[in-house]
Amino acid sequence: LVLWTDTSETLPRRFRDTPQVLSLVLWTDCPSWTSHSATAGYLVDIESETLVAPAAWYAPGFCSMAAPLVGQRVPGAREACLKAMAAHDASELEWLTCVGWDAMITDEGPTFFEGNVAAYRTPRRMALSLSLADGFRSWMATRGKRSAAA
Repeated sequence: LVLWTDTSETLPRRFRDTPQVLSLVLWTDCPSWTSHSATAGYLVDIESETLVAPAAWYAPGFCSMAAPLVGQRVPGAREACLKAMAAHDASELEWLTCVGWDAMITDEGPTFFEGNVAAYRTPRRMALSLSLADGFRSWMATRGKRSAAA
């Protein structure tokens, strides 16, 4: 799981005082020991702890990924988000506004093993929503080609 927490100026003022989760992504189908080899990823709805969409927006290699896991639950996702927000809130680094938290959910609960500033990846999360992800995937299916009527 990768959670992105944010307290930056990009958030509406009412959310800046406490960290908010921008997105929660589950990386899967890793042919090696690292998630950097993932060939599939899913956007996770935090409230329902459910995989709701493929991460087709993440990179070109994910645009046409099969998404057989959509609809499956990810028990512990909400707890992981709460812990990530608490860790972000505990930081004394004033410049730290957005963090990518790498975690896995074990039988004992979420385990965090890395936090990344990763500012170059942040813009992909700032406006991400299920409807935007669906729209992007739809656009990529046609690779932006206009219809004959246009």
